[in-house]
Amino acid sequence: MSHDRSPEPPTPVRMCVRCERITDDPVVVHEVHSASGPGWNVYACRGCAPHFPPPIDVFDLLPGD
Repeated sequence: MSHDRSPEPPTPVRMCVRCERITDDPVVVHEVHSASGPGWNVYACRGCAPHFPPPIDVFDLLPGD
């Protein structure tokens, strides 16, 4: 009897924005928002990620009541 299992999701592979190396363990270091279409994420490798400030939530930039 065979046990069918769902395949593992593919490992994301991204290029580090700082050192430009390919990493299979990317960290989101910035989110780019666009008024005319979908935004995108900027990634870094685990070694370079500490060189970036934490991503800002754009809703925190809106004036409060």
